[in-house]
Amino acid sequence: MSEQKSYPEEAYCPYDGKLWWDREKSDGPVGACGSTPRLASWLRWNVQIGERFSTRELRLVLGIDDEHFQRRQRELREMGWRYLSAKEDPSLGEECELLDYGWWPGEGPRPKKATISSKLRRQVFERDGGRCVICGLAAGEKYEDGSVVVLTAGHVIANSHGGSASLDNLQTECRRCNESARADTGSALDPQAVLESVKSLRFPERMELLEWLRRGSRTRTQLDRVYDTVRLGGPAVREAVLSYLTDASERHHHRSRPGKP
Repeated sequence: MSEQKSYPEEAYCPYDGKLWWDREKSDGPVGACGSTPRLASWLRWNVQIGERFSTRELRLVLGIDDEHFQRRQRELREMGWRYLSAKEDPSLGEECELLDYGWWPGEGPRPKKATISSKLRRQVFERDGGRCVICGLAAGEKYEDGSVVVLTAGHVIANSHGGSASLDNLQTECRRCNESARADTGSALDPQAVLESVKSLRFPERMELLEWLRRGSRTRTQLDRVYDTVRLGGPAVREAVLSYLTDASERHHHRSRPGKP
């Protein structure tokens, strides 16, 4: 089926002249075969940016009947492939829309997934105030649906695109805002419903939202920063600030009572 279409030289493996997606694990080299590399290769030479494909189509063309097929799709995202599914755009139905190519075997060895140590993750969280730089929520706080926020360290430049697991290339993200997690587990949102919620904002709020979207993160006020400092300062700091603010509040109420000097 693959040979019915004419492909450029790059679509064929130089080792044996086979199309990259027609090769089996025994063909080698290590890391260039298997379900995920075959998926990547087929998409690279059969789907253009902006075009659509379906999971059913991939299974049929590549003959992959794998109970872990969803995991293979997640691995594609980890290798830099970007595409929309019905979870991000309900109008797509059972199809996906390709946004950007990622790694495929013809580019060379499969990029190793950079590991993020606990120490580095902690440094990222401390630098960002223990809050998601995208939505501003902190670990332990709750979303509107009541579920608890969990933070992770996300890459600014994807590992598959040359991004390193360094402090400068990592940022604090909650699991929902993290791109790969959002694509795999996020619920489908109706764009029109989201637009209606945007329209309900006052004009200054809309302009602030516009600024957040352009920056890729929300603006933090001085009060936000002080709150984060107290929140991350430990029990002693929290008790000291609580005591001071409680006393200040009581003094203020006492002075504001009628007839009090």
